[in-house]
Amino acid sequence: MANATLQDIAKAVGVSLTTASMALSGKGRISLEVRSKVLAAAGQLGYKSRNVSGRGAQRTRSVGIIHLDDRSHEWNFIRPILIELELALHREGYAPVMVPVSAMGSTEQALRLVESCELCAVFSVQFSDESLFQELERRGTFLVVVNNSRFQDRYFSVCVDDFQGAYEGALYLVTLAHRSIAFVEYERPDMPALMADRFVGFRKALDENSIPFPPELRITVPFMDEDLLQKRLGPLFSGPDRPTAIFAHDDYLGLFVIRALEELGLRVPEDVSLIAPGDVLDYNLPGLPQITTMRINTALLGGTAANLMLGRFRNDHEDVHVLKVKEQLVKRKTCRPRGEEN
Repeated sequence: MANATLQDIAKAVGVSLTTASMALSGKGRISLEVRSKVLAAAGQLGYKSRNVSGRGAQRTRSVGIIHLDDRSHEWNFIRPILIELELALHREGYAPVMVPVSAMGSTEQALRLVESCELCAVFSVQFSDESLFQELERRGTFLVVVNNSRFQDRYFSVCVDDFQGAYEGALYLVTLAHRSIAFVEYERPDMPALMADRFVGFRKALDENSIPFPPELRITVPFMDEDLLQKRLGPLFSGPDRPTAIFAHDDYLGLFVIRALEELGLRVPEDVSLIAPGDVLDYNLPGLPQITTMRINTALLGGTAANLMLGRFRNDHEDVHVLKVKEQLVKRKTCRPRGEEN
């Protein structure tokens, strides 16, 4: 819609002009659901606010937090990041604005959402769009990329040390005397650096301990393809020389691995040990398998990212800075020493 107005957005969402205005500015007590709907409508209608381009945007006090709204399984993981960003921004007098985007959306759609909010800065949480990042920096909108190491050589970033975490996780299995360890992952084309770091870190631990890793021990499947995972695990774990442990890409995938092994008549950890980076899952939920993880402290990610952005506001950093958060081993109930399996 050409020259869309605030009234058009309010009508499309079914809210008042005041609510629409506060949702776009990041002010007021507006629920995440309503704010998300208003921002989505603004992007779809092509709404453009005054003073949203170039260095003029630096005069505003609104800071966008871009996150994917079609990754519901990651909500428990990213929620502490968002909370820490909001708290830090509020303390410094900035208005945080949630900017939900789709992994399948276009750069233009994301840019329209950013423009509609008059943002002086943007956090991109587990979202990857280099064209958008380039345009934001060109316009003078500060950017900090959170938990995506793909662009750490070009943009201010706070991410996880996935290499070291995978190394230490695999090493823990080695200390439990496991010598045949499978590596199970799902495709993540938006995060190639993460996939590479975890696999290379895993292999380093095995190589240092002279543990062989034949190609068939690496299983890669599309996301959420439980049937293919079952088919790939079947031949590997049906014979007498099956692996005694699995390193999974994350604990969400670990749930699918546990289910697939159960279909094969195998139990975790009685028959197979399991470890994974996380914690994507909410381990306070009743009935959830208690997976041993290399825990990612997402609250620390959020707080560190906020401090990095505030440093940019103060002109503390001239060159690109990259900060990494270390993973921590959390022993739960899915690992046991080799020889204690049934």
